[in-house]
Amino acid sequence: MELEKLTEKIETVSSRYASQVGIARDRDWFVFKLQEELGEMTQKYLMLTGRGRKKGMTDDEIRTGLEDEVADVFGQLLLLAKHFDIDLEKALDRKWFAYLNK
Repeated sequence: MELEKLTEKIETVSSRYASQVGIARDRDWFVFKLQEELGEMTQKYLMLTGRGRKKGMTDDEIRTGLEDEVADVFGQLLLLAKHFDIDLEKALDRKWFAYLNK
């Protein structure tokens, strides 16, 4: 699935959820929500690597939780880029992929 289509699917889910629970997705929300999800991903990583409490979860449950949190971080990053009109493919070409030609 290409990035633009993926972003639109994520936007649909996020905007529906925000509407249902009454969340105003302003410019701050996109940044703070990404930070929240990054914190949750870090928590699962710490649990998985034995540096955080497992809270009664099995290693498989923690691994699944980490995967879900990585998906949340990725989704929120796409939403932030969309909100701020950032062309991720262009930015990746400029910032990362330029090194492939060196």
